[in-house]
Amino acid sequence: MANPCIIIRNAADRQRAIRWVSQLPVGGVVEFKDKKRSSEQNAAMWSLLTQVARQRPTHNGVKMSAATWKAVFMESLGAEITWLPKLDEPGMFAFGHRSSQMTIAQMTDLIELILAWSATQGLTIEHFDDAARAA
Repeated sequence: MANPCIIIRNAADRQRAIRWVSQLPVGGVVEFKDKKRSSEQNAAMWSLLTQVARQRPTHNGVKMSAATWKAVFMESLGAEITWLPKLDEPGMFAFGHRSSQMTIAQMTDLIELILAWSATQGLTIEHFDDAARAA
């Protein structure tokens, strides 16, 4: 098996995982991960980032897009981000800020940070589905 994965949905899945672990040779590696962020959370994040970018198109003299705001907020939460120069024009872009790899809890923290920061800045957040925070 090359990189097998089991999503534990029931007792049978749990037993299959136990069986696989018991058959793993010494030196093998088992990795446990929390469930990744939901589509609802992703949609909520982009809605928030778009609203922030519309209301704050620049920050500290820098032109900000929704994607740039995403990198700034993720860096604020401790995500490793590297800024690289663009190929054919002046400017930089963020590398390493993949929210698709975030867990539900991490995405909840990111959404909460965006909401809290927006409130302190007097930004107006509309059309936000509160249920998406931890969906």
